Amino acid sequence: MNSVIGGLDNIGCEYIHRFPMKRFTSLRVGGIADLIVYPKTYSQLINLINMLSLLGEKYVVLGAGSNTVVYDEGYRGVIVVTKKLKNIEIQRDFSVIAEAGAVLGTILNKTIRVGITGFEFAAGIPGTVGGGIFMNAGANGGEIKDVVDRVWILHDGKEHILNRDEIRFEYRNSNLPKGSVVTRARFKLKPGDKNEIERSVREYLYKRSVTQPIKMSNTGSIFKNPPEIPAGKLLEELGFKGMRVGGACFSDIHANFIVNSGHANTSDVLELIEIAQEQAYSRRGVKLETEVKIIGDKLG
Repeated sequence: MNSVIGGLDNIGCEYIHRFPMKRFTSLRVGGIADLIVYPKTYSQLINLINMLSLLGEKYVVLGAGSNTVVYDEGYRGVIVVTKKLKNIEIQRDFSVIAEAGAVLGTILNKTIRVGITGFEFAAGIPGTVGGGIFMNAGANGGEIKDVVDRVWILHDGKEHILNRDEIRFEYRNSNLPKGSVVTRARFKLKPGDKNEIERSVREYLYKRSVTQPIKMSNTGSIFKNPPEIPAGKLLEELGFKGMRVGGACFSDIHANFIVNSGHANTSDVLELIEIAQEQAYSRRGVKLETEVKIIGDKLG
């Protein structure tokens, strides 16, 4: 790790030793990470990833921590956080180029102000461009794949540009090359009626406020929707609303959300996930796949 620290000082990245990941993730759970690093520029990100790869150092890249759970035992390696890489540029052709750490909601707000439509689906999604691309984030009847035009990734030490037709997007997955890091993306949008855009966004946000536990710490949808039935509907039918383990429980508002009702830890969350998966399969024959990303070093 000393060689990593020396490299970070040369690159100019901010970093913190022994960082408690419960202070970072939106669910407010997770153990200690050896090192959390905040590249401030595009070139710093590229130099950082290449350095970590060269040193053979274990690392993971995160954006806003909105779709991530870290084991209680923490993460033995480097957490690279892109949230300082938030530059957003609106082009003359109404496309938007945004860095990996740009928050999807911020892109939406900027496009609303200038009357550009196409990004309304992102209303209420708390994630960043990088994470949104990787998981093909979606809501309100739309997904990232519907508007992305080009993606820049760092892979095997080199930057590559992928056009939309080169990316095999599917439900909550982008199938980008394993180990690649999204550095920025371009979204193809179009001019629209500002009043209509604002009306749609208000409707989406209101619906979200009454159907999701937005006032409690959560990590968004826990499970992907299986083909047979929406995960939330299935879990509600199975009686999971309000089910609790320790400080974590399935929301009373939406059964596909686990919330931190106070002093939850990751093991509570994972136990709830396991119970739900077992019950969904044994009682209904449905396999539930997690949408949330679980990282770290589990003992045993």
